[in-house]
Amino acid sequence: MKTSFFLLALFFSFYSLADDIGEYENWKDKPSETFIDAETNFKLVMEKLLERYIDKNLTKAELYRAATAGMLASLNSSKGDWNKLLSPQQVKELETDLTGKVTGIGIEMKFDEHLGYGQVLSLIPKSPAEKAGLKMDDQILSVEGKKFKGKQFRDLVCAIRGEVGKSVELKILREDKILIIKIKREIIPWTPVELQKVDNTTALLTIGYFTEETPKLVEKEIAEINRKNISKLIIDLRDNSGGGFDQAVRTAELFLPKEAIIVETRDRSGKTEKYKSSSGLLGKDIKIALVTNKGTSSGAELFAAALRENWNVKVVGETTFGKWNAQTIDRLPNKFAIKYTVKEFLSPQGNSFQGIGMKPDLEIDLPQEKGVREMRLKFDMAERLNVDAQLKAAVELIKSI
Repeated sequence: MKTSFFLLALFFSFYSLADDIGEYENWKDKPSETFIDAETNFKLVMEKLLERYIDKNLTKAELYRAATAGMLASLNSSKGDWNKLLSPQQVKELETDLTGKVTGIGIEMKFDEHLGYGQVLSLIPKSPAEKAGLKMDDQILSVEGKKFKGKQFRDLVCAIRGEVGKSVELKILREDKILIIKIKREIIPWTPVELQKVDNTTALLTIGYFTEETPKLVEKEIAEINRKNISKLIIDLRDNSGGGFDQAVRTAELFLPKEAIIVETRDRSGKTEKYKSSSGLLGKDIKIALVTNKGTSSGAELFAAALRENWNVKVVGETTFGKWNAQTIDRLPNKFAIKYTVKEFLSPQGNSFQGIGMKPDLEIDLPQEKGVREMRLKFDMAERLNVDAQLKAAVELIKSI
């Protein structure tokens, strides 16, 4: 693979202001009039703001940063914000996530935006969190005294992560008790790949994200599938937001015969490049079904399309997100970086699902209160089939193929 494209979604907000005459149009709206003599007028606006804006502490550096972020954000569609300015910390977090290893305490959690609390869903065995006595269902009220009501999930995650070897203090609500727990951060291997037995002939392979570790982890599980003579395989791609382009392609080719087209990319000049399988490893007689939802995005979508259009694999669940493009990251001299779209995806049959998503063969909705990740963590397979309508439908469908 020639180039790595980074597909992780991060969030950046940009706000427009209104004066007492009336609101200006939304900054994302593109007026029909051309912004004539753009450079001169841009400089004029900057001069006026630095001279007369009410906050006298406003700096030229802040305005340049906002302008750069605005340039990138104006390119985004209504469904996503993948073109953006990344701070040095965001660049570091993105690159760390894509390695499959993160600095943290070893927990999986969900976030209540209304309360600003994090709920511990699971703990990695022998992780710093487990050693410190953190338990499943603990509510994280604050981190180093900082609360998160009105904040985003990412804010809580960033507060818990930090420098390796340094401790982080959590205020915990456990049943009716408030506890203070200090946990020393470590490098945590993050492996979003899991193989589970459904019955004697059926296995469930969950691929939660495409990191540098994913292809080799999936290859290991395929060897196990082939060895155990599994005849039916369900691949769960729900809430898989993508990850690395190359890693998604390398994972897909493990399931496809040699020379099968996995995906085609097209750049701004119209130049296309086809990515083909070179290492199909899965047994040819194994039947496959996929499970997707609204959180299945980008690299996970191209993976699903590759299997569907090459093997006629059936898809169960919900229409995917519809992000069929790839971004690259260019570092700036000041250690910030710009992430912007450079290529679009086409499926093996030349289809693009940008903005619309890929529809399943069998559409099954999951009640909003039933979180996919929470079900994976809290229930064994027998219980999951009772509460997870999408997975249950996939099991029934694959029996009839």
